[in-house]
Amino acid sequence: MKFKLVITFFILLFSISNDSIKHLRSNEKIANLSREIFDELIAIRNDLHDHPELAGKEKRTAKIVEDYLLNLGLEVKTGIGGYGVVGILNGNKKGKKIAWRADMDAALHVFDNKLNHKPQVAHICGHDVHTTIALGMANVLSKCKADIQGTVYFIFQPAEESFEGAKSMLEDGLFEEIQTDEIFGLHVFPTEIGSISSKPNELFAYQRRIKLTFENTIEQDAFSDFFQKILEGLVRHKTNTEPWSLDFLTDPQNGLSNPNTIYSDYFILGSTIATRYEKNTTSFECTYYETDAERLDRITDTVINSEFGEFYINTSFTAERPTVMNDPKLTSESISLLKGLHGKENVNLFYGQMPYSNEDFIYYQNKKPGVMFLLGASNHEKGIYALPHTSEFEVDEEVIKIGVYYFSTFLAEKINTAKS
Repeated sequence: MKFKLVITFFILLFSISNDSIKHLRSNEKIANLSREIFDELIAIRNDLHDHPELAGKEKRTAKIVEDYLLNLGLEVKTGIGGYGVVGILNGNKKGKKIAWRADMDAALHVFDNKLNHKPQVAHICGHDVHTTIALGMANVLSKCKADIQGTVYFIFQPAEESFEGAKSMLEDGLFEEIQTDEIFGLHVFPTEIGSISSKPNELFAYQRRIKLTFENTIEQDAFSDFFQKILEGLVRHKTNTEPWSLDFLTDPQNGLSNPNTIYSDYFILGSTIATRYEKNTTSFECTYYETDAERLDRITDTVINSEFGEFYINTSFTAERPTVMNDPKLTSESISLLKGLHGKENVNLFYGQMPYSNEDFIYYQNKKPGVMFLLGASNHEKGIYALPHTSEFEVDEEVIKIGVYYFSTFLAEKINTAKS
């Protein structure tokens, strides 16, 4: 009996050792491949960066993506929800099915300089980097096809900036074309290069554009003063440090890595409040950001219960954007896996919710468990600060190689250790 137990123990030990060696070799192979294709990927990123295309107009970008995936030998589907492209990598055995999503569109931006105040189309949100990393991941994993037990879908999405792309792809039958179990994606972020961050549940603040309409029965100035006081009374934050300033995002005391972050409980008003006086009505319109979904209607409630409630007519929302909602269980599993693969020092759990930014990735998450990661792309020694949608936005291009390596190993490990 003891002899059988000893034999069983050594068989188990040998099996574990073989698995560990296999994983190490696989990760080393992925690291080498990520380095080998780096120059190729930089050229692709530079091309995409020099030819930005607005939401819904990503024809050239989609063709580049399609041709690249076809050259890798992947099955490719195009024209989903506009210029959406999907590459399908089938492993050597049937198993779990995982999707990776990258957005492709650029943004319209007015650059703050004295020479040119005209709006320009530019990749100031990093979507060219997201697309390039996903292409690199498809390249690397296609060369590791024999070691993959399952299917990886690479989704290249149009029109994220307009918040229409994910909905359009889903309405066009994306999840009927592909049967994924989980979905992942990333966004470059102003943390230091080499870092990965995420958090369960809401990643960003809820965003609304609200319009309140009143009977025009009192003086215009009185309405304006009243509305301004209402808004000022609603502004809420936990400390004297203003959460509407993004300067503290990466600050160790106030930022997202601290459980006591200033970005955990706030109501922020946008900078523009539009007022419209008509013959019989007065209306006010503004954008606001709220961390608690249950408090989204507090402006209307406050107005109705105020001294001017009797003049209130209605509330309408001219724009409403739900926030990314990371699946708690999947987030926990993913962070643990990434820490094991790339070191605890490189993987951070975030707290709170980011204002202003948002992502239409939520529409996939409404149908499938999903996690969005934030990949550090700043390099303070080089003076590079990767805060999206700013004139100074820039990434350290090493983030492409790092992203390909980090998340290729992540997908390979996750799909091979998952129960089908």
